[in-house]
Amino acid sequence: MSLVTVPGKIRLYGGHAILIMTEGNLHQAVCITDDAMPAGEGDVMQGLLQCLPVYEGIADRKFSDGELAFDGRVWITSSDITSH
Repeated sequence: MSLVTVPGKIRLYGGHAILIMTEGNLHQAVCITDDAMPAGEGDVMQGLLQCLPVYEGIADRKFSDGELAFDGRVWITSSDITSH
């Protein structure tokens, strides 16, 4: 089983996003920094949804590897995107 985004639990805050992801009974907050957000013209949320499988894969790997920040969240930055 792997982390997947809970439907309707994606929020945009300024230039970054917060996703609530789940695996069974576990819920995990995942933050996507502004530099890791999809670039381009148009609707930011639509771009985020198109890239969701990539973000979910990165979040699942980081969570499995124990790469949690001081606040208990998984943070996805541009360096995660370029290394994916």
